[in-house]
Amino acid sequence: MNYIFSHVQPHHHFIKIDVEITTLGEDNLTLQLPSWRPGRYELGNFAKNVRDFEVKDTEGKSLTCKKVTVDSWKVDCADADKIFVSYLYYADELNAGSTFLDDNQMYINPVNCCIYIPGRIEEECTVKVNYTDGFEVATSLKQLDEKYSFKAKDFHELADSPIIASLSLQHNQYNVGGVDFHIWFQGEVRPDWERLLRDFRAFTEFQMERFGSFPVDEFHFMFQITPYKYYHGVEHQKSTVISLGPSYAVFEDYYTELLGVSSHELYHTWNVKAIRPNGLFPYDYKKENYTRSGYVTEGVTTYMGDLVLFESSVFDKKQYYKEVEAYLTRHFHNGGRNHYSVAESSFDTWLDGYVQGIPSRKTSIYVEGALIAMVCDMRIRKATNGEKTLHDAMRMLYTATNLEKGYSEEQYKSILEKVSGVTFDDIFKDLVYGTNKFAPYIKEALRYRKLKLEISNSDNEAENYGLKLTNKHGAMIVQDVLENSAAYFGGIVRKDKIYAINNSPLDNNLSEWLKYFKETTIELSLKREGVLHTVTLPERNGMRYFKYTLVEE
Repeated sequence: MNYIFSHVQPHHHFIKIDVEITTLGEDNLTLQLPSWRPGRYELGNFAKNVRDFEVKDTEGKSLTCKKVTVDSWKVDCADADKIFVSYLYYADELNAGSTFLDDNQMYINPVNCCIYIPGRIEEECTVKVNYTDGFEVATSLKQLDEKYSFKAKDFHELADSPIIASLSLQHNQYNVGGVDFHIWFQGEVRPDWERLLRDFRAFTEFQMERFGSFPVDEFHFMFQITPYKYYHGVEHQKSTVISLGPSYAVFEDYYTELLGVSSHELYHTWNVKAIRPNGLFPYDYKKENYTRSGYVTEGVTTYMGDLVLFESSVFDKKQYYKEVEAYLTRHFHNGGRNHYSVAESSFDTWLDGYVQGIPSRKTSIYVEGALIAMVCDMRIRKATNGEKTLHDAMRMLYTATNLEKGYSEEQYKSILEKVSGVTFDDIFKDLVYGTNKFAPYIKEALRYRKLKLEISNSDNEAENYGLKLTNKHGAMIVQDVLENSAAYFGGIVRKDKIYAINNSPLDNNLSEWLKYFKETTIELSLKREGVLHTVTLPERNGMRYFKYTLVEE
């Protein structure tokens, strides 16, 4: 499989993709476009971006090509030694997992836009990038002798190797344990290289020491910096793409976010790229790849990403506590914890894992998964008098699964118990597979750290009534309503647009008005599905969105 990527008209966002394929004597071939991309466990429908798909033989004669699924084509190639496939891919979305083309760059995630032959996925691939004079390429793919030409040992490597071609890439690198780590910035940004390299080296060294080795021979941090607020990261075997913005905040107010997502994505090099659950091994790009182990793949990674920054002294205690408080707040503010387990929520990422979904339906493999990881870590530390930690369990899991086979949920639990010498039956029964309360386990874990959880009323008065709001087009939009709260019993529902309180018009100030009118009857004027309503808000009760703070004992 030989691929050529060319820009047609960058301002129209079309990338021209040409693929040369030897038929190996087959009468027909099935050409498949991936249905999803690893790192985001939902169907991607990438084929909707394909236009002008055609297949020709060596003489330029068009071959019969028929679509057989929404993202696969069957080609009649009985009389052809080679076929040449060409199509346009519309690339107008810029995020950490997309493909994008404009006047400033050609950014390719091959898993979005490259066809492959399912039965020949192990064959070597070559790539040629045609962009504009003098451009530079950021990628983990092996460079060939010809400029802008690369190779991948198979389609799995190609699919997992993003490419950025640009005239404006900024680059630096550092080395840890004989491994080169490259840092690339695309977009308007002024890197503080001294600070960045110091911090990246610190958390990289710490992670490598805990695992004992690095799964690959080099690694690339590829940053897409946006002029607007953005936060998104995607892991790959030898690289990560991280979208972050706005530009002016990346090395100022958002620097902790830059560190957090970078540590998280580097940890994925072990946890999910090398340490992979059975359901994701090997990747099948044609359909859903189910796993209930999201509390490991994302939960442990989320927990460890921040813990590593703290233990390597990149984060101070105050910053680390702030990150943990964020998990706790999101957990206790999510009613879904009472209705659906983390394991089942992991399975259902393919259904609604990346959208809000119906009220209080599901948990988060990131948030609840991180809290489960914290609980497991503290149990190991307590049982071993601090001699062993979750780091040791993950290193053992890495050794058992290192790029050879996937692991089972039972194997993960068994390793936790082997490292600690105690049972984890209750944690898995109550927190992983059940919907029992996290609070007792969280309090026990915090006690080991000599911390306690202080619960107080929110600074946002709307949250004390059980309301989550956002301001949009001059109206306060209800994002969520806490079950059995005052707002819940007052009949307020998601998507209500609140315009006034006691006949006073609102801007972005409902919280202040609620404080002002708290001693009187409160009437809210709102619009629901185009119809005006007036509701009376009951007095606040014990069900509210509380504020959660860690306090040292």
